[in-house]
Amino acid sequence: MVVRNVAEADPRGFDFIVIGSPIYEEHPLPSVVNFLAANREQLNDKDVAFFVVCVDYGAVPKEELVRRYVADLQARAEGRVRAIEVFGGYLDVDKLSDTDRKLIEDFAKLMGVPITQVNKLDEQSARKFGAHIAHLLEQP
Repeated sequence: MVVRNVAEADPRGFDFIVIGSPIYEEHPLPSVVNFLAANREQLNDKDVAFFVVCVDYGAVPKEELVRRYVADLQARAEGRVRAIEVFGGYLDVDKLSDTDRKLIEDFAKLMGVPITQVNKLDEQSARKFGAHIAHLLEQP
């Protein structure tokens, strides 16, 4: 298994591609979306798995998070989607940049919720997804 930054990734030498993104301002990272657009044809005959990491996990049904965040990525890839997962994220408000803090404050005000630390990381879910990918890689 090889892990690459999306800016450096070239899918041509691989049969199975796992693509992940944090959700930032309600969208996957532009670099991930750009990777999918630039490599659409190369992904056409590949097996693909998607995952996203977001702080909405647990507050919103998983099916809604898949529809909201993963479906957009999935629509941009022509490959055979073999796995999809949504993971809970982590938000340390003390480590936010001024710009990010302002964005979070504006969003929280719009939603009528307080800004709080969020830790929805779940190592067991990540391991389970990894095991599922490993199982898929073993199949012909």
